[in-house]
Amino acid sequence: MPSLTANSSQDIADQGAKIYDRRYRAEFEPKWTGRFAAIDIDSEQAFVADFPEEALANARAAQPGHLFYLVRIGSRGAFKISRRLPDAHTRKV
Repeated sequence: MPSLTANSSQDIADQGAKIYDRRYRAEFEPKWTGRFAAIDIDSEQAFVADFPEEALANARAAQPGHLFYLVRIGSRGAFKISRRLPDAHTRKV
């Protein structure tokens, strides 16, 4: 069973980022930038695919019940989150 099941999502993200940096960054980024890697936190095995759902599906099929860290290769995270603020000139004060 996965060893991090009781830990927070931040613990899983930290562990996954360390694995990616240590084992995969140098190999993956020159050839697979823009693709996604799902990394098994326990075995440290990586599953690379063009889409995040595909990477996770492949990982879950190979390691059912395990925890995975998802990263977009060449980026700081899998997704970017932004928020559009209303234009200042259209707001009523």
